[in-house]
Amino acid sequence: MPPSPTSTLVVCPVPNPKPLKRGWALGANTCHAPMVMRSDLQAHMRRSREELGFRYWRAHGTLSDDVAVYSLSAQGTPQYTFSGLKRILDAVLKTGLKPFLELSFMPAALARDPAQTITHYRGITSPPNDFTRWEALVREVTAFLLRTYGGEELKTWIFEVWNEPNIPFWRGTREEYFTLYEHAARAVKSVHSGLRVGGPATARAEWVGEFLDFCTAHDVPVDFVSTHIYPSDLAFLDAAEGEVDLLGMDFLHQHFARVRKEVDVRFPGMPVYWGEWNSSAGPLAENHDTCENAAVIASALAGMERWADGSLFWNLSDIYEECQFHFSPFHGGYGLLTVDHLPKAAFRAFEFFHRLERDALPVEGAPETAERGVIGSVSEDGGRLSLILWNTCAPGEWRVTFEVPDSYHPVALERILPGCGSAYETWTAMGRPLNLSPEQQQALQAASVPETVSDWEVTSLTLPPGTVAFAVFEMTPVYG
Repeated sequence: MPPSPTSTLVVCPVPNPKPLKRGWALGANTCHAPMVMRSDLQAHMRRSREELGFRYWRAHGTLSDDVAVYSLSAQGTPQYTFSGLKRILDAVLKTGLKPFLELSFMPAALARDPAQTITHYRGITSPPNDFTRWEALVREVTAFLLRTYGGEELKTWIFEVWNEPNIPFWRGTREEYFTLYEHAARAVKSVHSGLRVGGPATARAEWVGEFLDFCTAHDVPVDFVSTHIYPSDLAFLDAAEGEVDLLGMDFLHQHFARVRKEVDVRFPGMPVYWGEWNSSAGPLAENHDTCENAAVIASALAGMERWADGSLFWNLSDIYEECQFHFSPFHGGYGLLTVDHLPKAAFRAFEFFHRLERDALPVEGAPETAERGVIGSVSEDGGRLSLILWNTCAPGEWRVTFEVPDSYHPVALERILPGCGSAYETWTAMGRPLNLSPEQQQALQAASVPETVSDWEVTSLTLPPGTVAFAVFEMTPVYG
């Protein structure tokens, strides 16, 4: 085993610090839009708002046939029915979240080939048989939303066209997706010019430059870029279960930086949203449940703070149906919360970030690699310094020493460790029971709480691989 790396982190507030962008609080996905009618999923959504500060909800299938927005009369005339969509959006708003409204999938009556579907709920991935009617559908949907919720409310929403058109979520060509986007974007803006619309919502961070070049060449409205990334070699949903081959956190950070550059050379400062991401793309991958995922998430969120404007994690909850429902306590689901309402280590990582102070705190001496790192914050009055440190699955412990001004002293330390902030390892030690007794449920809930060291009096710590720490320093009161 290689020697344990050692770092001395120099922490010192500076005058007029910049506020953190806090892109990690943008929100999360919940799989398939009609599922928000479930009360247990709504509880998870409310919890994400209250405990993680999430602001937005995204899901597939707001235009799918199980929402019943679009149909044809006996004479072949388009008919629009919005009561199902309204029930979904009202449920979202009641949780305190706002829609990051993905316009998908294709209604059967508008699809060129209705047999082209994807996932357990069979979302139709076909291009429309008539792009003019597709534009009319988006225009009617947007007009209904404007009448129902009002312009001021709707300006706080975000409209996105489709999902991952560069893989089998779209069965048309890239050029056909660009046409789909053009018609949808023009429809949204024709209803209210102040609404935000963007794309291309691609997998693997692809098509970004080409998409923006198309919008420029054809004078197509675009207010933001959205795209997706996973640090695995899994191309699609059914590629693997269990073990996955992770490409590492440097891989993610390189793509964050690349996309930021691709956007800025065309539209400097345009918002970039990472609309889907997790530690792997496989739907039943063990690494989604383990303690190590907290460290992966911490590294990713720190990279997004540098190169992006928002993060929509995939997925908020293990109450999820793309690959059929799975109700065992831990089954490799994407979610931050299990079907039994247990916070995973991933949830605790977001919780740590939510608790960061308002302003950015420079930290010198952090490793060059994204595998280990630190993000710092300082309170508005300068009296409190908060640091999140992570060590991903790379071999070896990370030994850290802090250098802080003499006026500050350590007051609190919390860590996400196996069995402390990560209940998966405790469940494994129980023998992986599929049906939890009340006593087991209580034990797992206790194991989901991070370790707290309230009397932390030293300025050094050791992070084992796959763990995260939250350290707090406060200014020593001066008594006159």
